[in-house]
Amino acid sequence: MSIDDYITWYVLYIPHGVYWWGLAVLAVSAVGLTAWLGVRRGLRWTALVLLVEYAALLLHFTVFMRPATGRHEWILTPLWSYGAIAGGSRVLIEENVTNVAVFLPVGFLLAVVMRSRRWWWPLTAGVALSAVVELLQLLLMRGFCETDDVIHNALGCIVGIIIFVNLHKLFSAVRLFS
Repeated sequence: MSIDDYITWYVLYIPHGVYWWGLAVLAVSAVGLTAWLGVRRGLRWTALVLLVEYAALLLHFTVFMRPATGRHEWILTPLWSYGAIAGGSRVLIEENVTNVAVFLPVGFLLAVVMRSRRWWWPLTAGVALSAVVELLQLLLMRGFCETDDVIHNALGCIVGIIIFVNLHKLFSAVRLFS
């Protein structure tokens, strides 16, 4: 069996709803896990579980649900989309904003899980996840492998990390996260 046969089986027999229900169950169980382990430990474990589920959703929608193109496609020129946007392409504006927004939760959840004073650890992990998505798209011939996507995903991670840092400062005053 080829990889396309396995992906076809995956698309046919594992419906979208499985992932959405799984995410809903995890989100609801987060309250119980937090109550059982205590706020600080419970939040980290809950964030880890949500991160794994979110990464699975990312792979599902950005790699496995895309139709096979039959050829390896890539654009390795950094920020090439801005030239196309300047030329009038409005679709790429939406794509770039989506790439930032999709990785915002990744940056936030990685920051919660890692709890490192070094902001680049969660950023590095987020960029690695983005690179895996892009390489899988290239190897499985399911979309373009673009450096722009990795750059915009990294930007989304940075925004998520900044949100975590600010929330951490805010809630540290009431001793919730510290």
